[in-house]
Amino acid sequence: MTRITTNKADLEFKCDDVYYTEGLQIAKKLKQAVLFGKNKDCVGLAHNQIKGSNNVFIAKIDGVWRTFINSKITFFEGKKFTHEESCMSFPNKSSKVIRWNKIELTHQVKARNDNYGDMFEKELFFGFNACIIQHEVDHLNGIHIFNKNKDTNNAL
Repeated sequence: MTRITTNKADLEFKCDDVYYTEGLQIAKKLKQAVLFGKNKDCVGLAHNQIKGSNNVFIAKIDGVWRTFINSKITFFEGKKFTHEESCMSFPNKSSKVIRWNKIELTHQVKARNDNYGDMFEKELFFGFNACIIQHEVDHLNGIHIFNKNKDTNNAL
């Protein structure tokens, strides 16, 4: 079974973009890590949390697990607020983190060689869903809940 890393050094680097089909395979591993064992209450997991290095994460958005590949927050607005967050990489610990209430995420939804439609999609997320996305994108950028507040805009 895939183990979640608890080593800060394994988390503090920027993940690389990945081919779409490889990203789908990585997402399957991430889902296995959260669906089995003691991780059933989590709402997101980034590839570097299982010692990977690619820009892939999964998130439970409105109760449904979704895959996000080669993601980037491209827009944020509205009020910032403080949110108490925990993280599977830091069991039994939490931290107050400043988040945006509204974000736009651009992420890959098709392989490069697919001729039908755009390869990337833009989506807006609000409230708790926006927090989940920001938390996971932070992970992919080498930022976690214990180094986030050193610069409140460091992931955006």
